[in-house]
Amino acid sequence: MVPKQRKPIPHAFVLDAISTLSPYTRPMFGCLAIYVKDKIVLILRDKLENTADNGVWLATTQEHHQSLRREFPNMRSIQVLSKPVTGWQVLPVDAPDFESTALRACELVLAGDARIGKIPGARTSKPQSKADGRSPKQIKTSKKHGSAINFDTVRKIGLTLPGVEESTAYGSPALKVRGKLLACVPTHRSAEPGSIVVRVGLDDRAELLAAAHDVYYVTDHYLNYTAVLVRLSRVTPDVLRDLLGMAHKFVTARRRR
Repeated sequence: MVPKQRKPIPHAFVLDAISTLSPYTRPMFGCLAIYVKDKIVLILRDKLENTADNGVWLATTQEHHQSLRREFPNMRSIQVLSKPVTGWQVLPVDAPDFESTALRACELVLAGDARIGKIPGARTSKPQSKADGRSPKQIKTSKKHGSAINFDTVRKIGLTLPGVEESTAYGSPALKVRGKLLACVPTHRSAEPGSIVVRVGLDDRAELLAAAHDVYYVTDHYLNYTAVLVRLSRVTPDVLRDLLGMAHKFVTARRRR
């Protein structure tokens, strides 16, 4: 029996640069998350799809973007979430200064810079200002739509996609594409009230969880399903539209195989 080969570590020089902190890693379905003590500090990404997000991800929040961008001019929000601004920021591998900026990020981690690092699952308060990780336009949108978004909103948006129809799943409202589940109201008690289940690939789910754990989550029951749980109170119709579009692409692609 031939032993399974381990995947090479993407951008391994990053781990070498912070080795004195005794970091540990966890795979995230094709990416590699780096932790120092109880904080996730970086994610290393080198994948064949959505290559624009390949590089080193910084675990930070919007309040620190401006000061970090002075040190990393090519730093930007990740694109996989289809949002203009994300808390996570990427140092793109195709930037001419990628290695030097990645090493500079390592220096900040070594120095314990408070701008880099998050405790996974920690819920932050939501001050009514730019510091909550959203632009003023996004805050206004959330105030207007946040509590009003429910499965009716999901249904209206979903039915605009090709082949989507109303249905049920385990007795709860659902949307399907030619009989395949797209999204539904979760029936398992582990799901939080006001959530929906949306079908996505495991790689996309890992990136959603890493980038916006206050919006997306998964419980033990759903861990082995190609799906993610979404807190409807934390999304806008535009984000929901992009997410359902991602789900539609995933479900229809699986059907063509």
